[in-house]
Amino acid sequence: MVEGGSGTGTEEALPSTPPTSGVLRNANFRRLYVASVASSGGAAVAIVSISWVVYSATGSALDVSYVGLAGVTPGIALGLLAGALADRYNRRRVMVLSDLSRAVLMAALAASLYLVGFHLLVVLGVTLVVNSFSALFYPASSAILPKLVPTAGLESANGLLQGSTQAAQMLGSAAGGAAIAFVGVVPGLAVNAATYALSAAFVLQIAATFGRVGTGAAATGPPRSLRHDIGEGLAYMRAHLPILEVTLGFLPGNLLWSMVTSFTVVYVASYFPGSPGAYGYLVAGLGGGFAVGALLASRLGLRRYAGLSMAVIVVLQGGLAVGLAFSHVYPLSLACAVLLGAGAGAINMVYFATMQAIVPDRVLGRVLSVDQVGSFAGIPAGLLLGGVLAARYGIGLDYLVAGVGLLGNGFAMLSLRELRRLRYDA
Repeated sequence: MVEGGSGTGTEEALPSTPPTSGVLRNANFRRLYVASVASSGGAAVAIVSISWVVYSATGSALDVSYVGLAGVTPGIALGLLAGALADRYNRRRVMVLSDLSRAVLMAALAASLYLVGFHLLVVLGVTLVVNSFSALFYPASSAILPKLVPTAGLESANGLLQGSTQAAQMLGSAAGGAAIAFVGVVPGLAVNAATYALSAAFVLQIAATFGRVGTGAAATGPPRSLRHDIGEGLAYMRAHLPILEVTLGFLPGNLLWSMVTSFTVVYVASYFPGSPGAYGYLVAGLGGGFAVGALLASRLGLRRYAGLSMAVIVVLQGGLAVGLAFSHVYPLSLACAVLLGAGAGAINMVYFATMQAIVPDRVLGRVLSVDQVGSFAGIPAGLLLGGVLAARYGIGLDYLVAGVGLLGNGFAMLSLRELRRLRYDA
């Protein structure tokens, strides 16, 4: 594998990416897969249920935005700490404790709504703490994957994981809506608690040795503080320019992306009024495209051109967002949404497979956590900017600004020589 270099060996000499059926025959990966899909589907049910109960009880869109902030803030505040913990402690144990804590909290929220009734501060507080444990879970989950599958299988494993979890989120959102209609919000929260418990049970079955973090010479010295560990992770990023350029390149990209995907309901209401199913189809197109993009990218071997392919996809996404801004033909808008989602799925698969292959195990959690912080940090600003543009000037200008920004962001990434050379050969 090569980091920021020109690669070794010829393309013909590379082993083909193992099929998804191959990684699923790996018992430990299969356990992580079931845990991830179950918890993602359950979380989607809960998100729909919580948003509905807050809006139906208060009638305030601002209160709904508080729910969104409670979901994104922990990832920003705890991201670097979560990465340090994932590299310091047994990752399997961190995941199990996070899952069990989330299960207890969601069960308690369901019981509180059933027995006591709705209180906004209780809902927001539980949502905040649950997402804090999620912020601890994800770096450990991503960092443990390279222990479970060989390097040559990382593309297939990431493609399958991300495609399946996205599909589970789509089904979970639909199930959450149906649950609200027929049985109310409390069962939806109880389902989420059960899926977190199921996730913990499957993670617990992963062989204990895979949770241990690789040790290096530094690990034999005196005990170090978490602050030192976080500093070491940041120092690794600064010392490896291609990885740093990718992370910095996606900081504005995530801000601009949120200006598009967070306002699809406004887009449909403005461009296609009187079409009640149009919003659902557009959201499903984004999610379905993401799943297909993640799976397809894993089969195309984009690891060999990781940095270049991610930058090109960002350029294409900018063009698609501009297309949405000018499209008043629903089939064309739906096609743009599907392709936007496919690009996001491909980028996620390529990024995680590449980082998991080239970053040393002992700092992998910290490197991935920097990406998590970068991914979340721009979202509040994107929500604010997109909301202001859409409210004052219309959703078309919001999408146009986001699209032009993504085009510029993609071309800026293409101008970075080390980013273009980021790749690995299995």
